Formats: sequence, structure tokens, C-alpha cells
Amino acid sequence: MENSRLKALLKLLTSVADTYQPVLRQEIAAALKADPVGVQTALAEEFSGTAPLPVLHTLEEIYWEELAHAFARFAAKINPNLEEGLMLLSKFASPTIARTEITKTVDTMARVLRPGLLNAAGHGDIARLLSHYFFQTLGFQPQQANLNIEDISFAHFLQTRRGSNLCMACLYMVLGSRYGLDISLVDLAGRILVHLQDDTQHQSFFIDPLDNGKILSQDDCQVYLASRQLAWNNEFTAPMSSRQIVRRFIANMIFVLNKVHDERRLKYLRSYLEIVTN
Repeated sequence: MENSRLKALLKLLTSVADTYQPVLRQEIAAALKADPVGVQTALAEEFSGTAPLPVLHTLEEIYWEELAHAFARFAAKINPNLEEGLMLLSKFASPTIARTEITKTVDTMARVLRPGLLNAAGHGDIARLLSHYFFQTLGFQPQQANLNIEDISFAHFLQTRRGSNLCMACLYMVLGSRYGLDISLVDLAGRILVHLQDDTQHQSFFIDPLDNGKILSQDDCQVYLASRQLAWNNEFTAPMSSRQIVRRFIANMIFVLNKVHDERRLKYLRSYLEIVTN
């Protein structure tokens, strides 16, 4: 009966008058919140093949409106969790994605790496082990150009092992957090690097997610800055907060959609950026 009700609600989207659209959207929004997979199942059964665009667009907009509330809850926290932010960002491209799809994948990687990480001689070995595992063993391929929205989705990145360099950098961070490693992201004059800090040895290791996880020293970073006519200062090693990382993701999505003039999706992304910024 519940499945029949959902199919009836979806079918009404194609015929109901504008006067009743708010009531109908409210009912569908409640159904999506309670059982997003059930709504997708009903959609596939009611419209064999491709559902009409008005129905798909309405469902997307309901998802995106609810996502605005989720971003507000995320931004209201004193120290929001990065994985939560990555999940919310992933839901923009794939609304029915569940956080467990991200955590399970990263947890599996952490279990595989556990023996090596526990036996590593130091943070340099840890950095090399992580880079070898991600790039040589699993074959991750970070991209810098010709990105689409899916390439900026962390969940999609974990599935396809292809996506933005920011996704790659975040993978180091969320996996390292499972072992209490002091891993952060830094913005080296527009170049995102992974920073692995060893406080006991007073050493810093920088990992370039765009260069197959190449490990850089602070001297290497200073040489890079000098090539850009920039002087080194300690602000370059200031860790990006979860909010800053999420804002960078949203800005990248806006950049991609600006190129194709997708105003329908841009409207929502701009609202998310304002929520997280303010």
C-alpha cells in the first residue's frame, strides 16, 4: 500500500495544478526523508524507462532544499566533522547516497593498512605507505581539468577512483583520522597539499595529491613558492578547517556549473556556499 501511495504521489506531479503543488511537494519531501530508496523504487516502477523531466526536477529540488537544512546544521557546529561535510556534498550529485557508503569504504582501507601503519618507522614511512597504497595498489587517479559534478563528489570518487585532487587530499585526511594521525590540508598559494605533522620529531611532510602522492619537504615547498615570487611564511602551513574545505568543494562545483550555465543547480550551490560561509 505504501508503494502504491508513493507511485500515486509521483504520478500526480505530472498533472496536479500549481495551486496544490506545495502540498504535494510537502508529502513527497516527508516520504523522501523517511525512505529515499523506497521513493526511487516507486519512481522506477511507475515510469518504466525514464521518468518525465518535471518529475525528476521536482524530486531533485526537494532533495536540494532539504540539503540546505543539513548544511545549516553542519555549519552551526563548533567543529563540524569533515566526513559529514563530504557526505552532504556527495548527496548533491547522488541524493540517495548514505554516509555508510563512505565510512565503510574508508574503514576497509584502514583495516588493510593497519599492519603497515602500526609497524611504520616514522611519519615519513607512513606518508610513503599511504601514497603507495592509494596510487600504486588501488590506482586512484586525481584530475585537475575537465571535471564534472560527479568528479567532485567524494562518494563517487571512492567508487570510481577518479576525481578531483581535493577528493584525493581528503582521503588522506579521513583515513589518517582513524589512527589519530595529525593530518591536515594546507593551501600553498592555491596548491592543495596534505600536511603530515610529526610533533615528536619536529618534522613536516607534505604530500602532493596531484603528483601520485609525491612527498615534499618544507624546503621543496619554499622552492615552489620562490618560483611563484612568493616568500615563505608560517601561514602556509595553517590547516584548513572543515568549513574551509567544504567551501572549497562548493566553489569548485560552482566553477564547473558556471561553464555550462546550469542556473537551476547553481542557485542551490550558491545558497549552500552562503550558509557555510556565514
